[in-house]
Amino acid sequence: MIELQDVFKVYKNGEIETIALKNINLRINKGEFISIMGPSGSGKSTLMHIIGLLDRPTGGKYLLDGQDVSKLKDEELSKLRNKKIGFIFQAFFLLPRKNVLENVILPSIYSDLKQSSRKEKAIESLKESAFPLNFIYHYPNQLSGGMMQRVAIARSLINDPEIILADEPTGNLDTKTGEFVLHTFQRLNIEKGITIILITHEEYVAEHAEKIIRIKDGEIISQEKVKNRKILHHNNENY
Repeated sequence: MIELQDVFKVYKNGEIETIALKNINLRINKGEFISIMGPSGSGKSTLMHIIGLLDRPTGGKYLLDGQDVSKLKDEELSKLRNKKIGFIFQAFFLLPRKNVLENVILPSIYSDLKQSSRKEKAIESLKESAFPLNFIYHYPNQLSGGMMQRVAIARSLINDPEIILADEPTGNLDTKTGEFVLHTFQRLNIEKGITIILITHEEYVAEHAEKIIRIKDGEIISQEKVKNRKILHHNNENY
């Protein structure tokens, strides 16, 4: 599904060049759950932005379902990103002046989903993320961190993405709530076949995936299957 060939990324600030990624060769198959792990400044977020079509590589080739997306125009990338990829971030990025339902609906406005179906689809996505439906008209400042992250998960699901990219999704959560979020990713991966790419600097979080890709100083230093994978089981409690 995802193949990066000799990808590198250089940021320029005047005459100063910063190499963020170099010689990245990576394949991710459809339906895999992988973690990309590395310390701050290792290049893992840059790699996620390229995989998520939020940024372009300086050089190399990125094939998504066999298509060389490096050659697409910005508008084509935007449409492809909206259709195929859901994003979840550490900081949630919910719009404070929109309620839960409106936040979840937002990505569907730019998709092919009919307006008459958006509310129903949003509620379905909230159920998938185990969000309590009696809170759907609340605003972000009325929710706990765990509830906000479940809204973000629901928002990432509304367009039926094939890939979910989660950047430090448990970083602002306590351990118990973080485990619930990780269990949700495992369930979505197993039950819906969604490819999950989890960005983290924590070993414990990374071990919830099937495979860990380690990155340091902009280079992949290892790729390994998780031997003692952490499989979680939770009821839909209000974390």
